Amino acid sequence: MKFLKFLVVLTISITCCINFTSCSNEKDEPDNGGGNGTVNPATVFTNGIPQKVGGMNLTVNNDGLVSALTDGSVKVTFEYPCLSRANDADVIMHVSVDESDLDRVLYITLNESGYSKYCKRVYEDDDVDEYWFEYNTDGQLKKIKIQTCEGNGTVDYSYENGDIVSSKMTPADGGTMKISYGSNPIKNIGGVMMLGMFGIGDEDMQYAYYAGLLGKATSSLPIRNEEYFDGESIVENYTWTINDKGLPTKLTVERIDSEGSDIEDMFFVW
Repeated sequence: MKFLKFLVVLTISITCCINFTSCSNEKDEPDNGGGNGTVNPATVFTNGIPQKVGGMNLTVNNDGLVSALTDGSVKVTFEYPCLSRANDADVIMHVSVDESDLDRVLYITLNESGYSKYCKRVYEDDDVDEYWFEYNTDGQLKKIKIQTCEGNGTVDYSYENGDIVSSKMTPADGGTMKISYGSNPIKNIGGVMMLGMFGIGDEDMQYAYYAGLLGKATSSLPIRNEEYFDGESIVENYTWTINDKGLPTKLTVERIDSEGSDIEDMFFVW
């Protein structure tokens, strides 16, 4: 199975969330027509795009758009045909991975708010993944549909007070997750989202988010995620370090499963 071949996952397993079927039928696909929006990351990151998120280093051009990023051996560049209407796609992401056959190109169509409504990912061997995105009235991601030659699936998010609290995945055996924010929620001033906390284990989508292409963040920073799949329970506890401007500078993740626990730190630079 190809690296990053599926989008919707509980962090337990990629393949278990997807129903293995034949390639998608165009008659059943949602609209992927031309977009009419212009990307504007300032609507997502009102306090500025972070320079560094974990191992990801972002470069912002003079127009305030993410032009490139690196993440270990991964290099991503962004083109914005939406600024000139010179291409059917509004945004093009070129993803290259050192010494591998995992290079790919993502063609993204924007909605009127400047967020991705359709994405086609093309691999070097011409395999294609397709994704459709829907947002709530606050510009937050509420539904994702995936169609690939290896499997199809959807995920629907439920919100309370601007925060994702649960998700519903199809097929039904995709598992469940419950996300909590505590009795005194930490305001998400920086607009950060680690998509793996919300069942999106696709790194390309994480890159797209920090380019301002997947809508607005949750209003608060999550502090706990309880996942249940195939008889196994996994708990992740999140501890945030916040600077005097209210922006996160460190995230500590404690993961507990049937095999034990481990702790990992990641850092943010603004």
